[in-house]
Amino acid sequence: MSGENPYREIKLRPEEAATLTLRAIYEKYGYRKYKMSRFEEYSLYADNKDFLGTEKVITFTDLDGRLMALKPDVTLSIIKNTNATEEKPEKFYYIENVYREDKTGRNFAEIQQMGLEYIGGIATDQLTEVVGLAAETLTTITEDSILELSHMDYATGLLGSIPMSRETYLHLLKLIRNKNRDGIIKVSKKAGIDGEVIAGLPELYGKPDKVLEEASKMVTGEKMERAVAELEEIWSRLKKTDIGQNVMIDFSAVNDIDYYNGIIFRGYIKGLPKSVLAGGQYSKAMEKFGKTAGAVGFALYLNEVARIHSKGEKLIFTIERKGESCK
Repeated sequence: MSGENPYREIKLRPEEAATLTLRAIYEKYGYRKYKMSRFEEYSLYADNKDFLGTEKVITFTDLDGRLMALKPDVTLSIIKNTNATEEKPEKFYYIENVYREDKTGRNFAEIQQMGLEYIGGIATDQLTEVVGLAAETLTTITEDSILELSHMDYATGLLGSIPMSRETYLHLLKLIRNKNRDGIIKVSKKAGIDGEVIAGLPELYGKPDKVLEEASKMVTGEKMERAVAELEEIWSRLKKTDIGQNVMIDFSAVNDIDYYNGIIFRGYIKGLPKSVLAGGQYSKAMEKFGKTAGAVGFALYLNEVARIHSKGEKLIFTIERKGESCK
Protein backbone atom coordinates (compact mmCIF):
# COMPACT_ATOMS: atom_id res chain seq x y z
CA MET A 1 0.00 0.00 0.00
CA SER A 2 1.36 3.38 -1.02
CA GLY A 3 2.68 5.40 1.89
CA GLU A 4 2.54 2.49 4.28
CA ASN A 5 5.55 2.14 6.57
CA PRO A 6 7.44 -0.96 5.26
CA TYR A 7 8.93 -1.62 8.69
CA ARG A 8 7.51 -2.98 11.93
CA GLU A 9 8.86 -2.81 15.45
CA ILE A 10 9.44 -5.91 17.50
CA LYS A 11 9.98 -5.65 21.25
CA LEU A 12 12.25 -8.41 22.46
CA ARG A 13 12.49 -9.80 25.96
CA PRO A 14 15.73 -8.83 27.76
CA GLU A 15 17.39 -12.23 27.27
CA GLU A 16 16.44 -12.28 23.57
CA ALA A 17 17.79 -8.79 23.01
CA ALA A 18 20.98 -9.64 24.90
CA THR A 19 21.59 -12.78 22.85
CA LEU A 20 21.10 -10.99 19.53
CA THR A 21 23.27 -8.02 20.42
CA LEU A 22 26.06 -9.95 22.13
CA ARG A 23 26.48 -12.39 19.24
CA ALA A 24 27.43 -9.45 17.02
CA ILE A 25 29.87 -8.10 19.63
CA TYR A 26 31.60 -11.44 20.19
CA GLU A 27 31.89 -12.20 16.49
CA LYS A 28 33.41 -8.77 15.92
CA TYR A 29 36.24 -9.85 18.24
CA GLY A 30 36.79 -13.08 16.33
CA TYR A 31 34.84 -15.53 18.51
CA ARG A 32 33.01 -18.30 16.66
CA LYS A 33 29.96 -20.20 17.78
CA TYR A 34 30.46 -23.50 19.57
CA LYS A 35 27.65 -26.05 19.41
CA MET A 36 27.86 -29.03 21.70
CA SER A 37 25.98 -32.30 21.70
CA ARG A 38 23.04 -32.54 24.05
CA PHE A 39 24.58 -35.65 25.59
CA GLU A 40 28.13 -36.35 26.79
CA GLU A 41 29.64 -39.37 28.49
CA TYR A 42 28.96 -39.16 32.20
CA SER A 43 32.64 -39.76 33.05
CA LEU A 44 33.46 -36.25 31.80
CA TYR A 45 31.38 -34.79 34.62
CA ALA A 46 31.94 -37.49 37.23
CA ASP A 47 35.67 -36.76 37.14
CA ASN A 48 35.12 -33.00 37.50
CA LYS A 49 32.41 -32.63 40.13
CA ASP A 50 34.26 -29.83 41.90
CA PHE A 51 34.33 -27.79 38.70
CA LEU A 52 30.57 -28.23 38.35
CA GLY A 53 29.95 -27.51 42.00
CA THR A 54 27.51 -30.41 42.23
CA GLU A 55 27.39 -34.19 42.02
CA LYS A 56 23.82 -34.24 40.72
CA VAL A 57 23.65 -34.85 36.97
CA ILE A 58 20.83 -36.28 34.85
CA THR A 59 22.09 -39.61 33.48
CA PHE A 60 20.83 -42.49 31.33
CA THR A 61 22.28 -45.60 29.69
CA ASP A 62 22.70 -45.28 25.93
CA LEU A 63 21.79 -48.10 23.54
CA ASP A 64 25.45 -49.11 23.32
CA GLY A 65 25.69 -49.46 27.10
CA ARG A 66 27.53 -46.20 27.82
CA LEU A 67 26.41 -44.08 30.76
CA MET A 68 25.53 -40.67 29.33
CA ALA A 69 24.68 -37.30 30.88
CA LEU A 70 22.28 -34.57 29.81
CA LYS A 71 24.69 -31.65 29.57
CA PRO A 72 25.19 -29.83 32.88
CA ASP A 73 28.10 -27.71 31.61
CA VAL A 74 29.52 -26.31 28.37
CA THR A 75 33.05 -25.30 29.39
CA LEU A 76 34.11 -28.89 30.17
CA SER A 77 32.98 -29.93 26.69
CA ILE A 78 35.02 -27.12 25.13
CA ILE A 79 38.10 -28.09 27.16
CA LYS A 80 37.71 -31.71 26.09
CA ASN A 81 37.33 -30.94 22.39
CA THR A 82 39.60 -27.95 21.79
CA ASN A 83 42.79 -28.28 19.78
CA ALA A 84 44.10 -24.90 20.88
CA THR A 85 47.73 -24.39 21.87
CA GLU A 86 49.50 -21.37 23.27
CA GLU A 87 50.68 -20.55 19.76
CA LYS A 88 47.35 -21.28 18.04
CA PRO A 89 44.50 -19.99 20.20
CA GLU A 90 40.82 -20.71 19.70
CA LYS A 91 38.01 -18.30 20.55
CA PHE A 92 34.47 -19.57 21.13
CA TYR A 93 31.11 -18.28 22.21
CA TYR A 94 28.03 -20.39 22.86
CA ILE A 95 24.31 -20.19 23.52
CA GLU A 96 23.20 -23.37 25.23
CA ASN A 97 20.72 -24.79 27.72
CA VAL A 98 22.28 -26.79 30.55
CA TYR A 99 20.57 -28.96 33.11
CA ARG A 100 21.43 -28.67 36.81
CA GLU A 101 19.75 -28.95 40.17
CA ASP A 102 17.66 -25.92 41.04
CA LYS A 103 18.19 -23.71 44.07
CA THR A 104 15.89 -25.90 46.18
CA GLY A 105 18.12 -28.92 45.60
CA ARG A 106 15.04 -31.09 45.01
CA ASN A 107 14.55 -30.72 41.25
CA PHE A 108 16.50 -30.19 38.05
CA ALA A 109 16.19 -26.99 36.07
CA GLU A 110 16.88 -26.00 32.47
CA ILE A 111 19.27 -23.05 32.55
CA GLN A 112 19.93 -20.80 29.56
CA GLN A 113 23.54 -19.71 29.25
CA MET A 114 25.50 -17.55 26.85
CA GLY A 115 29.24 -17.76 27.29
CA LEU A 116 32.62 -16.94 25.85
CA GLU A 117 35.94 -18.79 26.08
CA TYR A 118 39.47 -17.80 25.03
CA ILE A 119 41.87 -20.77 24.92
CA GLY A 120 45.56 -20.30 24.09
CA GLY A 121 48.45 -18.25 25.38
CA ILE A 122 47.17 -16.03 28.20
CA ALA A 123 48.80 -12.64 28.80
CA THR A 124 47.53 -9.19 29.76
CA ASP A 125 46.09 -8.52 26.29
CA GLN A 126 43.94 -11.65 26.37
CA LEU A 127 42.84 -11.12 29.96
CA THR A 128 41.89 -7.51 29.29
CA GLU A 129 39.93 -8.52 26.20
CA VAL A 130 37.86 -11.13 28.03
CA VAL A 131 37.35 -9.03 31.17
CA GLY A 132 36.42 -6.09 28.98
CA LEU A 133 33.92 -8.20 27.06
CA ALA A 134 32.43 -9.40 30.35
CA ALA A 135 31.92 -5.78 31.44
CA GLU A 136 30.55 -4.85 28.01
CA THR A 137 28.19 -7.83 28.20
CA LEU A 138 26.70 -6.41 31.39
CA THR A 139 26.45 -2.82 30.15
CA THR A 140 24.79 -4.06 26.96
CA ILE A 141 21.98 -5.36 29.15
CA THR A 142 21.88 -2.31 31.44
CA GLU A 143 24.17 0.48 32.60
CA ASP A 144 23.11 -0.35 36.17
CA SER A 145 25.60 -3.20 36.40
CA ILE A 146 28.82 -3.99 38.20
CA LEU A 147 31.69 -6.32 37.32
CA GLU A 148 33.66 -7.41 40.39
CA LEU A 149 37.27 -8.39 39.73
CA SER A 150 39.53 -10.49 41.91
CA HIS A 151 42.71 -12.57 41.68
CA MET A 152 43.09 -16.07 43.08
CA ASP A 153 46.76 -15.54 43.97
CA TYR A 154 46.03 -12.78 46.46
CA ALA A 155 44.06 -14.81 49.00
CA THR A 156 45.93 -18.07 48.32
CA GLY A 157 49.25 -16.23 48.49
CA LEU A 158 48.37 -14.77 51.88
CA LEU A 159 47.21 -18.08 53.35
CA GLY A 160 50.13 -19.94 51.78
CA SER A 161 52.59 -17.69 53.59
CA ILE A 162 51.21 -18.80 56.96
CA PRO A 163 51.91 -22.33 58.28
CA MET A 164 48.58 -24.18 58.64
CA SER A 165 46.93 -27.49 57.81
CA ARG A 166 45.19 -27.99 54.47
CA GLU A 167 41.90 -28.38 56.33
CA THR A 168 42.34 -24.96 57.95
CA TYR A 169 43.50 -23.49 54.62
CA LEU A 170 40.35 -24.65 52.80
CA HIS A 171 38.11 -23.62 55.69
CA LEU A 172 39.55 -20.12 55.72
CA LEU A 173 39.14 -19.79 51.95
CA LYS A 174 35.46 -20.62 52.33
CA LEU A 175 35.07 -18.07 55.13
CA ILE A 176 36.86 -15.43 53.06
CA ARG A 177 34.49 -16.15 50.15
CA ASN A 178 31.52 -15.74 52.50
CA LYS A 179 32.97 -12.51 53.97
CA ASN A 180 32.69 -14.06 57.42
CA ARG A 181 35.11 -11.99 59.48
CA ASP A 182 34.07 -13.46 62.83
CA GLY A 183 34.45 -16.98 61.46
CA ILE A 184 37.94 -16.17 60.14
CA ILE A 185 39.05 -14.89 63.53
CA LYS A 186 37.58 -17.91 65.33
CA VAL A 187 39.14 -20.53 63.00
CA SER A 188 42.50 -18.72 62.98
CA LYS A 189 42.58 -18.56 66.76
CA LYS A 190 41.80 -22.27 66.99
CA ALA A 191 44.66 -23.00 64.57
CA GLY A 192 47.04 -20.83 66.59
CA ILE A 193 47.57 -18.17 63.92
CA ASP A 194 46.96 -14.43 63.79
CA GLY A 195 43.72 -13.96 61.87
CA GLU A 196 43.55 -10.15 61.80
CA VAL A 197 45.27 -9.75 58.43
CA ILE A 198 43.26 -12.60 56.91
CA ALA A 199 40.05 -11.09 58.28
CA GLY A 200 40.90 -7.90 56.41
CA LEU A 201 40.44 -9.54 53.00
CA PRO A 202 36.64 -9.19 52.89
CA GLU A 203 37.10 -5.48 53.49
CA LEU A 204 39.20 -5.08 50.34
CA TYR A 205 36.21 -4.17 48.19
CA GLY A 206 35.34 -1.06 46.24
CA LYS A 207 36.67 1.31 43.62
CA PRO A 208 39.79 -0.19 41.97
CA ASP A 209 42.28 2.63 42.57
CA LYS A 210 41.61 2.78 46.30
CA VAL A 211 41.36 -0.99 46.85
CA LEU A 212 44.53 -1.77 44.88
CA GLU A 213 46.42 0.83 46.90
CA GLU A 214 45.23 -0.77 50.15
CA ALA A 215 45.95 -4.26 48.84
CA SER A 216 49.53 -3.28 48.02
CA LYS A 217 50.13 -2.47 51.69
CA MET A 218 49.18 -6.03 52.70
CA VAL A 219 51.46 -7.81 50.23
CA THR A 220 53.68 -10.38 51.94
CA GLY A 221 55.05 -12.44 49.08
CA GLU A 222 55.60 -12.86 45.35
CA LYS A 223 52.16 -14.36 44.62
CA MET A 224 50.32 -11.46 46.25
CA GLU A 225 52.58 -8.93 44.56
CA ARG A 226 51.96 -10.53 41.17
CA ALA A 227 48.21 -10.56 41.75
CA VAL A 228 48.11 -6.84 42.53
CA ALA A 229 50.38 -6.00 39.59
CA GLU A 230 48.25 -7.98 37.15
CA LEU A 231 45.04 -6.36 38.34
CA GLU A 232 46.65 -2.92 38.20
CA GLU A 233 47.67 -3.48 34.58
CA ILE A 234 44.23 -4.67 33.54
CA TRP A 235 42.56 -1.84 35.43
CA SER A 236 44.86 0.75 33.88
CA ARG A 237 43.48 -0.27 30.49
CA LEU A 238 39.85 -0.67 31.47
CA LYS A 239 39.54 2.70 33.18
CA LYS A 240 40.32 4.42 29.90
CA THR A 241 37.14 2.95 28.40
CA ASP A 242 33.44 3.64 28.91
CA ILE A 243 33.03 0.46 30.96
CA GLY A 244 35.61 1.44 33.58
CA GLN A 245 33.01 3.09 35.81
CA ASN A 246 31.23 -0.27 36.15
CA VAL A 247 34.25 -2.15 37.56
CA MET A 248 34.95 -2.93 41.23
CA ILE A 249 37.63 -4.97 43.00
CA ASP A 250 36.70 -7.66 45.53
CA PHE A 251 39.65 -9.60 46.96
CA SER A 252 37.35 -11.89 48.95
CA ALA A 253 36.17 -13.58 45.74
CA VAL A 254 37.78 -17.03 45.47
CA ASN A 255 36.92 -20.00 43.22
CA ASP A 256 37.90 -23.67 43.45
CA ILE A 257 41.70 -23.78 43.79
CA ASP A 258 41.99 -27.07 41.86
CA TYR A 259 40.52 -25.61 38.67
CA TYR A 260 40.93 -21.84 38.72
CA ASN A 261 43.96 -19.58 38.77
CA GLY A 262 44.62 -15.91 38.26
CA ILE A 263 41.87 -13.45 37.38
CA ILE A 264 38.27 -14.26 38.38
CA PHE A 265 35.15 -12.10 38.20
CA ARG A 266 31.40 -11.89 38.74
CA GLY A 267 28.76 -9.61 37.26
CA TYR A 268 25.68 -8.11 38.90
CA ILE A 269 22.69 -6.15 37.67
CA LYS A 270 20.82 -3.69 39.87
CA GLY A 271 17.60 -5.16 41.20
CA LEU A 272 18.65 -8.80 40.83
CA PRO A 273 19.86 -10.58 44.01
CA LYS A 274 22.15 -13.10 42.33
CA SER A 275 25.11 -12.71 40.01
CA VAL A 276 24.15 -12.94 36.34
CA LEU A 277 27.67 -13.53 35.05
CA ALA A 278 30.67 -15.48 36.34
CA GLY A 279 34.08 -16.30 34.93
CA GLY A 280 37.83 -16.31 35.21
CA GLN A 281 41.00 -18.16 34.33
CA TYR A 282 40.79 -21.94 34.44
CA SER A 283 44.18 -23.06 33.18
CA LYS A 284 44.33 -25.60 36.01
CA ALA A 285 41.25 -27.26 34.56
CA MET A 286 43.05 -27.43 31.19
CA GLU A 287 45.98 -29.18 32.87
CA LYS A 288 43.65 -31.86 34.22
CA PHE A 289 42.79 -32.74 30.62
CA GLY A 290 46.44 -32.79 29.58
CA LYS A 291 46.10 -29.54 27.63
CA THR A 292 49.00 -27.10 27.57
CA ALA A 293 47.06 -23.95 26.61
CA GLY A 294 45.72 -21.48 29.13
CA ALA A 295 42.05 -20.51 29.27
CA VAL A 296 39.79 -17.71 30.42
CA GLY A 297 36.09 -17.17 29.89
CA PHE A 298 32.69 -16.46 31.40
CA ALA A 299 29.05 -17.47 31.34
CA LEU A 300 26.01 -15.20 31.32
CA TYR A 301 22.90 -16.67 32.97
CA LEU A 302 20.08 -15.71 30.66
CA ASN A 303 17.42 -17.00 33.07
CA GLU A 304 18.47 -14.24 35.48
CA VAL A 305 18.52 -11.63 32.71
CA ALA A 306 14.97 -12.67 31.83
CA ARG A 307 13.86 -11.31 35.20
CA ILE A 308 14.39 -7.75 33.98
CA HIS A 309 10.94 -6.41 33.13
CA SER A 310 11.31 -2.65 33.15
CA LYS A 311 10.44 -0.89 29.91
CA GLY A 312 13.81 0.82 29.83
CA GLU A 313 15.63 -2.49 29.56
CA LYS A 314 13.80 -3.69 26.45
CA LEU A 315 15.42 -3.45 23.04
CA ILE A 316 13.36 -2.49 20.00
CA PHE A 317 14.32 -3.81 16.57
CA THR A 318 12.93 -2.44 13.31
CA ILE A 319 12.38 -5.27 10.81
CA GLU A 320 11.24 -5.11 7.18
CA ARG A 321 7.69 -6.42 6.82
CA LYS A 322 8.70 -9.10 4.31
CA GLY A 323 11.17 -10.41 6.90
CA GLU A 324 14.07 -10.06 4.46
CA SER A 325 16.23 -7.74 6.52
CA CYS A 326 16.51 -6.04 9.88
CA LYS A 327 18.13 -2.90 11.22
